[in-house]
Amino acid sequence: MSVIAPQLDPTLAGRELPGDTTTITGFESAIADHALLAPTADGKTAHPLWFLVLALRGMGISVDELCDLAQKQHDDTLLFGTCEINQSKPLIVGATYRTAARITETGRRSTRDGSILDSITVDVHLSDETGSEAGSVVSVYLFKRGIRS
Repeated sequence: MSVIAPQLDPTLAGRELPGDTTTITGFESAIADHALLAPTADGKTAHPLWFLVLALRGMGISVDELCDLAQKQHDDTLLFGTCEINQSKPLIVGATYRTAARITETGRRSTRDGSILDSITVDVHLSDETGSEAGSVVSVYLFKRGIRS
């Protein structure tokens, strides 16, 4: 058997994603603080992990839709590669954040075991209600292609 995986669509790199608007509610923030064991949480400032939550919600497409763009098959495995969070200022509980998202690059490489590993890099910029930048998140989604005959 050999790995035969379709090439990623070359037009993906540079593609703008819809983006979104998300409000960090007090209820969701409190649940996250509890789950993250953040005993010093003040209820006003959201935990920095919210940058990742906003980036996932803020692509404007679901992870399943991202998998569709990557032509993920049943025997492929989605992996979360790297994640770079650039925080310009703290996120505020109760505030609404707008995101602009774009696929910046795609790639393909072979792993040591001979598998094909495709990657899609998504860059999400967050701004607050005034339009001021709150930060950005660059995430790399990896698609380990399964064995096909």
